[in-house]
Amino acid sequence: MKIYKYIRHKPFSVNYESNYTILELASLFLTTDNESIVILKDKKPIYIITNTDLINYFLQKDSELTVKQIMDKYPKNIILINKDEDIYNAYKRMRSLAIEHLLVIDDDGSFLGEVFQKDLVMMFVEYALKDELTGLNNSRFLETIIQKYNGSNTHIGVIFLDIDDFKHFNDDFGHKIGDDVIKAVADKIRDSIREVDFGFRYGGDEFVIMIFEQNKEVVLKIAQRIFDKISNIKSNYYDKIGVSIGVAMYPDDNKDLKEVIKLADKELYIAKNSGKGKIESVN
Repeated sequence: MKIYKYIRHKPFSVNYESNYTILELASLFLTTDNESIVILKDKKPIYIITNTDLINYFLQKDSELTVKQIMDKYPKNIILINKDEDIYNAYKRMRSLAIEHLLVIDDDGSFLGEVFQKDLVMMFVEYALKDELTGLNNSRFLETIIQKYNGSNTHIGVIFLDIDDFKHFNDDFGHKIGDDVIKAVADKIRDSIREVDFGFRYGGDEFVIMIFEQNKEVVLKIAQRIFDKISNIKSNYYDKIGVSIGVAMYPDDNKDLKEVIKLADKELYIAKNSGKGKIESVN
């Protein structure tokens, strides 16, 4: 993954020749909502002033000094990185140098933006917990949620969903279309649940959805909503996406959340074996 994809919005920059005073730069911080101001010469970054630097300048009574004077009084080496650098290498570089950000430049040295270590850390965390293809939570995060809620009194409706005849999409239209089908199903799942609920890509063409603190009737309505939205997906390549769904309730159907997921999976296969394109639930 290239670093340019993770550039934070371009921070405010000023030209070296403009020669603002520190007091003037301070006013720019207030109006631009940035954490730093980059000094450019011929569109190339040569210095950076952070909000922490500003505090120091004011404490040292340097607020009337110009940018050029500050650069002479407080020289610093700025750390640049090419836009095509790998994000993991960028992160290692920040860690080894004990810095919080890197300035990203184009091949000609012109300034493109800034990358912050804290943003990369959050991206790594999200990458570890999210399914790359769909953006839903992955099975690793599902295990975390199971550990968190297993044995609790939280009511959770588990919806287990599988795409009917998914192999047909890959075999007849190719794997790219198969991936598009999976992403389209994931989008409908995401559109059908609240922020407090969770959607997971369980693996392949299987999905698990957890609905929190709702009774079975509501969970079944949500399952039907997901089912209907997926059934209405339109494409130039295929007529319809069919799904089968199984539903089980925690702790009503079992006091072990893992077992409830297995029960929902069992109901899913009852739906599959009785003709597909159905919703089944534990009685």
